[in-house]
Formats: sequence, C-alpha cells, structure tokens
Amino acid sequence: MTVDAAVSILIDDMLDPLGKGLDPVFLAGATQDMKGRVRGMPKYMGAGMTALTVLFVASGYTLLPKARRVARIERWRRSPVSLQRDFVEFWEKMSTFTYFSRVEQAAHAAP
Repeated sequence: MTVDAAVSILIDDMLDPLGKGLDPVFLAGATQDMKGRVRGMPKYMGAGMTALTVLFVASGYTLLPKARRVARIERWRRSPVSLQRDFVEFWEKMSTFTYFSRVEQAAHAAP
C-alpha cells in the first residue's frame, strides 16, 4: 500500500466515520496537504509524527474493515497515553482543516 493510500484511509476514517462518502478530489488534496504539514514540522516533531503514523497504519490498520478502523481511532482517542490522544487530535483537526479548506476554496472559485 502506498503512503498516499494509507494517509487517505486515515483521513477518510477521521472525517467520515459513518462512510457517507467524502469527495475523492478534495480527499486527494487533503492527503497531499497533510503529508506536507508533517514534512514541514520541525524535525523533532515531524520524525515523531511520522513514526507514530507509520506505527498506527502499519499495524494492520488499513487491512481492517472501516468499522474496526474507526473503533481503533476511538480507542486511541480515549487512551490513557497522551501521545495516542495527541496523535488522533492532530490528524483529526488538521485533516478537517485541510479537507474543508479545499471544499471552501472550490466553492469560491466556482463561477
């Protein structure tokens, strides 16, 4: 699985836990934006976020059905370990921002 596909699945699960469907064009853009945001972090933060993301995704996350992936996100969100909660909070907040920024940008660009 590619990095883009894994990040896309993570964003989709964060923003659309019920599976109603996100716009694939905006999702692809948000995926690229999020990869750029992680790369743009100071090295000590970016390395940690990259490692956590790889750990989360490489643990079989992308192979699970959507309901189980969403349940895993919920477990991390409620974890007693602040690092897990912070990971979910970062991805959820920043993915929401990047996705809906693209939606809004497209709405303003439309004639």
